[in-house]
Amino acid sequence: MRKRNRVKVSTTLVVLLMGFSLVACGSSTPALQPSVNNTKETSPAPEQKPEESDAIEAEGILTGWADPHTVEIRVKDKAMSFQVGEDMQKLLDDFDDEDSVRFKYVEKEVDASTKQLVLTGITKIASEDGDKTGTVAGNIVTSDRAKTSELEVTVEGITEKRPVTLAQAKGYSLYIFEPMAFDAKDHELTMKIDPRYKVEIEKLPSDFNLDYLKMDAKEELSEVGEVKELTPEQLSNGPMKDARLFMMSQNGKKTQYFIVKELDENGFIFHIDAPVGEPSEGFLPMVYASVNSIMNE
Repeated sequence: MRKRNRVKVSTTLVVLLMGFSLVACGSSTPALQPSVNNTKETSPAPEQKPEESDAIEAEGILTGWADPHTVEIRVKDKAMSFQVGEDMQKLLDDFDDEDSVRFKYVEKEVDASTKQLVLTGITKIASEDGDKTGTVAGNIVTSDRAKTSELEVTVEGITEKRPVTLAQAKGYSLYIFEPMAFDAKDHELTMKIDPRYKVEIEKLPSDFNLDYLKMDAKEELSEVGEVKELTPEQLSNGPMKDARLFMMSQNGKKTQYFIVKELDENGFIFHIDAPVGEPSEGFLPMVYASVNSIMNE
């Protein structure tokens, strides 16, 4: 038993002596250890802020185009502008101004303080009456205005009051005279005896640019003849004295008008075709009285 213990102690001493020898005889380089870099260090990827948030759903009224890539939708009486890609532009060809819509959009960060709203989806909301729009005034009237009234009109130098009926399209209403028919779906007012006498009504977004509209008018009217713009002084004694823009052109067959009127911060364009003929005597006076009766709804 004592021999075994001696051997064990001797062996221990030998090991210790060898250890001291290695330290004494070795270089100054420390003993090799697992390098902290012998395993490739993977640092966590920096957190990336998403460029676009999740899609947001909302409902509103489609007001119209602010420019070729921006559409305006009125949400709870607040106008909002949305960027529109090419696919969405094609989809919106099937929509009319003042359509009730359900839509989706995302908020894209332009910089730290600016967000861009991008439209990603849109559908029409059917009205309670099945989106009925007829050519007679009573089909979709929901206005608080009287269904019938009288408007003053001057025809061939005679001023008189004539009966009118309320007509309503999406977003506005107006009174029309008996010889006229109103198509709410196409926003057209025409003479019953000759539909070539017509007015196309276009409701504008709240941020419309009058200079751009003037360029559009010149392009549109130049196909008929020389384009003329009436000054406020020339309009001051006439029925359209409060028009923001009054431009016209004519040839031997017809006179065409491009008139912009503003009402409660909303603009309207009246594209008027007045062919040369007998009905033209009463057509324009009735048109001016009707468009001056227009109200936002």
